[in-house]
Amino acid sequence: MPEYRKDIILDEWVIISTERAKRPELFKEEEIKVESPSKMICPFDKGNENMTPPEILRVDENGKIINSSNPNWQVRIVPNKFPALKPYAAPGSRLFGIYSIMDGFGLHEVVINSPEHILGLNQLSKQQLKIVTEAYAKRLKDIEKDSRIESVIIMLNQGKDAGASIEHSHSQIFAIPFISPVLEKELKGTSKYYRNYKNCAMCEILAFETQENKRIVFENNHFIILQPFASRNPFETWIVPKKHYPNFEDIGTEEIPSFAECLKILADFFYEQLGNPSFNYYIHTGPLRMGTHHYYHWHFELIPKLSIKAGFEIATGIDICITTPEDTARFMKESIKV
Repeated sequence: MPEYRKDIILDEWVIISTERAKRPELFKEEEIKVESPSKMICPFDKGNENMTPPEILRVDENGKIINSSNPNWQVRIVPNKFPALKPYAAPGSRLFGIYSIMDGFGLHEVVINSPEHILGLNQLSKQQLKIVTEAYAKRLKDIEKDSRIESVIIMLNQGKDAGASIEHSHSQIFAIPFISPVLEKELKGTSKYYRNYKNCAMCEILAFETQENKRIVFENNHFIILQPFASRNPFETWIVPKKHYPNFEDIGTEEIPSFAECLKILADFFYEQLGNPSFNYYIHTGPLRMGTHHYYHWHFELIPKLSIKAGFEIATGIDICITTPEDTARFMKESIKV
């Protein structure tokens, strides 16, 4: 029997279509698709640093910030060469007839995940993913000092179907002068939940999921990997900190290796068990200038490109998921290598 399930973070309904459900193992490609590295010169490769705009941050294999002349880097953060947003634009809005417009102010930066020409996140070690995570947190701490910025989005597109335009593994940071619509929805939903129940919705989710133990894939000292109860997509996966706090940039030094462990588990699983599908991931972190500590709980989401939204979803805004999160969690739990 199909079910409507309510996402208590966004306060929205989704449909889990058990009648049309596919078994998790059927999403696996017959053969892992391995792309050959491009013969073109890659601006993100070590030795080609002059092909990118002047960098913002450079760290070595120990996560230590180093001088831009030091060739022994592990992660670099640079402004996007073709940015969607410009830091020197004016952040204020103005009227244009009946409409509001503003110049495209904001930051659009690229996090080069490795000096080597790697194509997939799975090719990074746990230590390398730890350094990437540290670089995210360092950069967000700096961005936070700019009073014009209200919210930040960290994301990664892997694979052509996910929107990646350069094959070399990289992530992106967007910083904008208002709260993004998705974050605004999450804040509205979690604030409503807090008013009604006097508790954080995500903390309640973690407590219930731990008790049920049907959708948890993995946990370590600081994080839980789970398939959300109201999944919108097959194998939609969350990494959620056990500790309640709203902003990713406040991640503790002791938590970073635990987060990197979770990220490595997911990267390896999707490569080895699902045939390396394209995917997007996002870090949902709280706004920089609002007091959301009581009700917002930062989290990570990975969405593999395993299904296409059709007419009903587009027309109604109600997603249909053709797997159950209980089945995908079971499959993942049995398949992951720790």
